[in-house]
Amino acid sequence: MKKFISFILAFALVFSAAAVGVSAAETKTDCGGNCDNCPTIIIPGIGQSNVWLLDSEGNYVLDDNGNRVNCFPAYVQTGELVKKLLVPLLLTLFTQHDIGLSKALADAIDICFNINESDNNGKPVANLEVEKYPYSLAECSDYEKGEIYDSVPIQDYGAAVGEDHLYYFSYNSFGNHLDIVKELYDFIQQVRKETGHDKVNIVPISLGGTVANGLLEYYPDIHEQLNKVLYIVPALNGSTIVGDVFAERLTFYNPDYLYNGFLEKLMDENEARMIESVLRIFPDEVLMKCLHSACESLISILTTSTNLWALVPNEDYPALAQRYLSSPEKAEIRRQTDIYYRAQSNSDANILKLVENGVKVYNIVDYDFPLYNVGTSWNTENADGVIQLDSTSMGAYSANCGETLPADYVQKNTHCTAEGHNHISPDRVVDASAGLLPDTTFYFDNQGHEGTGRNDIIMKLSTEILATDEIVDVYSTPDFPQFNVGRETKKIRNDLLPKAKSIDPSTLSDQDAAELAAAIAEAEEMLNRTVGVEGEAQRIEARLKACLVTAGLASPAEEKEDSDFFEKLSLWLYKNYGTQGYSEMLPTSINLFFKTINQFLNNKILAPINDLF
Repeated sequence: MKKFISFILAFALVFSAAAVGVSAAETKTDCGGNCDNCPTIIIPGIGQSNVWLLDSEGNYVLDDNGNRVNCFPAYVQTGELVKKLLVPLLLTLFTQHDIGLSKALADAIDICFNINESDNNGKPVANLEVEKYPYSLAECSDYEKGEIYDSVPIQDYGAAVGEDHLYYFSYNSFGNHLDIVKELYDFIQQVRKETGHDKVNIVPISLGGTVANGLLEYYPDIHEQLNKVLYIVPALNGSTIVGDVFAERLTFYNPDYLYNGFLEKLMDENEARMIESVLRIFPDEVLMKCLHSACESLISILTTSTNLWALVPNEDYPALAQRYLSSPEKAEIRRQTDIYYRAQSNSDANILKLVENGVKVYNIVDYDFPLYNVGTSWNTENADGVIQLDSTSMGAYSANCGETLPADYVQKNTHCTAEGHNHISPDRVVDASAGLLPDTTFYFDNQGHEGTGRNDIIMKLSTEILATDEIVDVYSTPDFPQFNVGRETKKIRNDLLPKAKSIDPSTLSDQDAAELAAAIAEAEEMLNRTVGVEGEAQRIEARLKACLVTAGLASPAEEKEDSDFFEKLSLWLYKNYGTQGYSEMLPTSINLFFKTINQFLNNKILAPINDLF
């Protein structure tokens, strides 16, 4: 009997070993799951996935240049727009009344954006294809790697750990939120199976933060399947901009701000003033009606996307859902967005569950970069240009952009009670102790949301967190302090510095050769350093450009005409005529003329006569 039992046990052991061998053989990683590095899945932000438009037969729709039509953010068909707008535009200009222009503009918006519209079940209407990468970067083509690394330049991680441990989860930014989260959950199971690892790392970026909110809420078992979570500028409580747009709290609905402030913050001032001057070809009332009509058309499309609803701040959702989703035909969309609203409300609690389960959770955020001035809340809170700091930082307290905390301010210690921990930024703008994860959240001053991927320090920090266990918290190394300075060095790294190094110094004068060597050395020293200095990257970029110009590898920048004609014109028009269109100015001009004559008569003639009596 003992021999039989021993035989059975031995057989079981051999069978188990064979099973393990088969499992390892089926994995696609060199390690077979037997290494310390868990695979990492990037969950990108809005517009960081290619979504192609297909025709009814499943073929790619091509634009006028023969390129596939990418659905983000819209499909501009110039010919269709001209046909739609030309006649109403001419009639409106000729009559100075809205002769179908506002409706034509609404139709034009629909033509451009309807490819991203969803039906009443929250499913995209158009025939779309998301460019998926259902395998690791090791199996990606050169084209696919180029697309991925261009969106999230984390090549150093692939080099350090191996591209067979790096994955990219693509999705339709305008798609169905519940479907996207389900696809991510299934993708995680696939990655676990084909890498042999029980756990994975995920990197939710921007809009990807809302996908992660759903993942943690809808699939509680995922907490046991995660090793590290690295949030990068995540929209955990949506974006104030989206809340303002959905609520039509738009700055340019105010004609005074439209003609004096709105455009100046979005583009070169002279260009902005030129547009302001041109807009006056429409009467004030006509222009405002057209703007309202166009915006309402756009919002009616955007509010069909359950994934965009995830960008509505928690505090705005109830009123906006009642406004747009209360009708019976919108009931299914409302059901789905209500589900995400609960996930958003439980975001902090679900993240804390991760920490309690031993998952290492990190966060990288930007601050002191005002929101784009589209919504009326743009200058009321600190932000990174696109998402407010309260959302990305999980609740950190801060002064507004351009301001500092009071001199007597004491940190709140909402989530940090450790003695000696100072979570107030050196510029006295942020109190990180009020954020959910004060010891593992890193802040970058004056860094814009869209330039986050161009910040080499952020990419190095991300690689260090994901590829090693060296960084436990913000105190682990002075190389990556909790508060750092933003910078964008992509152009220096990928263009200017390689070109500068290609220059043969013997072709230059001694002075120019010395300047070239110094510029290269300074650039390399900066790139080797992971603590930023305000304005340093811009100065070094300009210095390298000058060297390239000297060597004949670049043309000197064209000097802009120092003309402030449109600036003076627009300001003069605003001062004298407010927001009136040109056709409205004639009566005002006549009134001003007679008012001036009247003042002249009173002051020069009538007043002296009155003095005589």
